[in-house]
Amino acid sequence: MPETGSDAGAGQHCPICGTPVTPYPRYPKYLCPGCAARAVTPDGRALVFHNIDASGGYMALHADTREPYESHLVHVDAVACYADEARFGGIVIQPIEGTS
Repeated sequence: MPETGSDAGAGQHCPICGTPVTPYPRYPKYLCPGCAARAVTPDGRALVFHNIDASGGYMALHADTREPYESHLVHVDAVACYADEARFGGIVIQPIEGTS
């Protein structure tokens, strides 16, 4: 998943904080790494994300207990978002349309 970098600022921005991000048409509203790191469950528990293995897959864990979080629904700064496996690895988080 692209992060902020040398191509950042060419028209795509994090929908939460407005930081320029590398343009990525497949994920036009993906969160910057800083905002993605603030993802929490609907009840406010911090999360960490991983691919299941080298071939990908989505895994979310409660940051405090490392217990699995089975949902893809997360919140960042009170904005409902969907977290999932990115096409070529990594995790991508985007706001759910109509909730921000």
